[in-house]
Amino acid sequence: MSDICDFEWSNNRYRHNLTISELKLGFNRNEPTDRSRALIALKELIGASRDYALKDKSCFQDDEFLFRFLYARKFNVNEAFQLIINYHAYRQRNASILQRLSVLDETIQIALRDGFPGVLPNRDRRGRKVLVFFTANWDYASYSLVTVYRAMLLTIEKLLEDKQNQANGFIAIVDWTNFTFRQSSNLNPKVLKLMIEGLQDCFPVRFKAIHFIGQPWYVEAALAVIRPFLKEKTRDRIKLHGSNLSTLHDCVARDILPTELGGEGPTFNPLNWYHELLESSQTVTKPAPSYCLSQTQMYTKTPAQFVPSVGAHRKGADLTPTQSPSPSPPSSLASSNGAEFLKAATKAAAVKIGVLTAKANDPATNTLLGVTTGAGGCGGDL
Repeated sequence: MSDICDFEWSNNRYRHNLTISELKLGFNRNEPTDRSRALIALKELIGASRDYALKDKSCFQDDEFLFRFLYARKFNVNEAFQLIINYHAYRQRNASILQRLSVLDETIQIALRDGFPGVLPNRDRRGRKVLVFFTANWDYASYSLVTVYRAMLLTIEKLLEDKQNQANGFIAIVDWTNFTFRQSSNLNPKVLKLMIEGLQDCFPVRFKAIHFIGQPWYVEAALAVIRPFLKEKTRDRIKLHGSNLSTLHDCVARDILPTELGGEGPTFNPLNWYHELLESSQTVTKPAPSYCLSQTQMYTKTPAQFVPSVGAHRKGADLTPTQSPSPSPPSSLASSNGAEFLKAATKAAAVKIGVLTAKANDPATNTLLGVTTGAGGCGGDL
């Protein structure tokens, strides 16, 4: 295997572009042997690189992380290597926006609960995960377009933990119905350009199709402005359906779509994906590495009126509202059943952030979180 090293001075950085002639055609991702060879070759490129963006090579030994980039570029090692450089350089340039991505961030929580983004439970016929955006729900006074982008990146990184999503990619459906001109005035062009740059050239994610429905004229005007920044492949994957849902259904089967999109599935509930993210954030066993976007934040502040109810039910304690609860969880939870403690912490986080406040008397919502309301439960104290 012959290595050719080229050095060039670009953007005030000393760059090292390592090209391996044998890898120009890439590898077959369906062959385990080829996948292993591609991974080894990619590691060689990272180890030999002197690019400033890769000054931190801590991702070098994380095979699962590197596979994201190989799948994103169909196991073309050269392109996957360049994508890794773009990823790290983009993060360094936009550190203020991309740092501390967590589901426990208050503004990200609001965006997720409004469905930015929403994730449908079922895949399409080609095995792709479906993201949905109902733009009329955007409360621009509460959170900006940057927050929507942060919530989207948090979601994508979580979904990329599944190799099927890495291999098959994603599709997005954006419903612009009832999206007002006032809302459109908050579509910051600089942020839109930043989003396009990241999702198109810097992150290991493949959007196989982007469907717009119900788009008003001012959204089409905005699309015309950003179109020059899109690659030809990306432009070809944007489908404008207007009010004609039948053309959408020709591309995405109705049985996986919610009723809002003319589908046969149940009504879209953005809290489903939000709850999944919240629960997964409490089941991690070690901090996320620095080269990942999302950061692990264990929930530690327990609402005073929540944990005593849990302890009272399990131990039969006779607690009154005037008693001072212990600030720490019951020892039986911490020592004998760590999983139960994590579950209790997840419920506590949900109560703390107000998931139950909107539907405190809705049995379906409370059942989802495992909380009982009424006499003897915590619901009556909220």
